[in-house]
Amino acid sequence: MQTLFGRKLDKFAFLRDHTFEDKLDILAQKAEEEDWQYEDINGSTVNNTKYPILRNYLNYTFKRVDEENKVIYDTGDEKNAKYACFNTGLISRNLSKPIFGLFEVNENYKNNDRLKKWHLFGFFDRSQGEFTRKFAVLPKLARYVDFSKPEDFSNYVYNPDLELDVPDENQIKQHMIRDNISRFPQEFQELRENYRLGILNNAIRRAKELAEQSNRIALPQWRPKQRQLQILLPLFLDPDNEDEASVALPIQTQGNLYVVKTVLPLSWAYSNARLLSRFRKDWLKPIKAESIENEEDIDFED
Repeated sequence: MQTLFGRKLDKFAFLRDHTFEDKLDILAQKAEEEDWQYEDINGSTVNNTKYPILRNYLNYTFKRVDEENKVIYDTGDEKNAKYACFNTGLISRNLSKPIFGLFEVNENYKNNDRLKKWHLFGFFDRSQGEFTRKFAVLPKLARYVDFSKPEDFSNYVYNPDLELDVPDENQIKQHMIRDNISRFPQEFQELRENYRLGILNNAIRRAKELAEQSNRIALPQWRPKQRQLQILLPLFLDPDNEDEASVALPIQTQGNLYVVKTVLPLSWAYSNARLLSRFRKDWLKPIKAESIENEEDIDFED
């Protein structure tokens, strides 16, 4: 049974900044090798925050398992428990075992119940004694797709039989460009409005054609705040570099159509999509646009 809203990791547990960074270091080394930093448009690492993608991934993965009542407690209920754990969805690098986040009661909570009850003890795989001595049952993975629902399936795997309902020119000008101009690359922002409109229209048509030709083009994302699945398509806006996506285009089913939702900087789209899958060599990369401020909580409201 799902609760209406889950808690993010930093709302559930007390996380000391310096000790949490140490634990993130350990987790990044324990898990399968992956780049947890954003890059700028030149491919250099952006170091405003350590492991920003991993932080966001853990926060919203925990939120989802909390929604699904998949956080487990050593006594079976949170009120009387001394330990809690959740499945991070990550796999250990050497032994290919699932990695779990383990919590213990915050020692200061006993004297002040206004504090957060839980303290993050660390990350362990199922063979480590710190975990097995406290839990005999393994916590389950977060799930985002109900395959019994056709709308869920079509928002997870692109369905080329559905038409893409492209907004009219006024909608594109106002809602996709003017309202969200900072989400586009600087070079695109500096173009004349009518020129931007033409480039964007062509990019949307190309994205639709590519998605129909290859199942590696359309990628799913999970929007934590809206609790929705969406499909991401790449928009190629730079005529001098037609192989590098500039922004992502989220689309979502509405009846027998896909409707365009907005545009996303690649960094935002990557963090949302990473909740569902690990990426290797796809168009979606953790690139941080210069005009977008660094935010720990990447998900946003349309």
